[in-house]
Amino acid sequence: MTRLLIVDDHEETRVQARENLAQGELITIVGEAATSDEAWKLAKELLPDMVLLDLHLPGLIQTVDLIKRLVSLRNGKVVIFASQGKASEVQGLLDAGASGYVMKTDPPALLRMAIVMVQKGNKNVLTPNLPRHITHLSEDERHILSYITMRGKLKKAAERAGLTDEEFNHYIETLVEKLELEDADKLVKWAIKHGF
Repeated sequence: MTRLLIVDDHEETRVQARENLAQGELITIVGEAATSDEAWKLAKELLPDMVLLDLHLPGLIQTVDLIKRLVSLRNGKVVIFASQGKASEVQGLLDAGASGYVMKTDPPALLRMAIVMVQKGNKNVLTPNLPRHITHLSEDERHILSYITMRGKLKKAAERAGLTDEEFNHYIETLVEKLELEDADKLVKWAIKHGF
């Protein structure tokens, strides 16, 4: 049985998540919080197995810092509960210690399955709404994607990134291949679509 703390600043969302997740015998809701500070206080008190964590919370503790704190508590696990699937932010959250990233619009069965998978030790459990290769991108590759979406010509991106044209082109070719795209123009469109 997974002891779960639900953290979201919208009461309706918490109620809906509680109703969806309390069905069956795999998950027990041990508490709810509406702010990052409240989440940290409750997590220290309750020591849940897992926290279902909204990304944008009021409070003094920033999301990445909160994730790091939560996973340090008795090997706690965190699943991000997002309104929008932004591929650009996923890896940073996983690097901070989150084990999963699901959407509030995902079907309840998928949300329950993600929680069970994370509880069993799986990492990088992602909603199907995100591109499947997103966790294979290095930090440098994610930076390149953000440079190519800045205003201006693609040719200026190498200069902005502080790379030679040859180095930059190597990154572009690698990303096009890794993301199974056709060319650099499609890569730019993909990066914009996914919030880089």
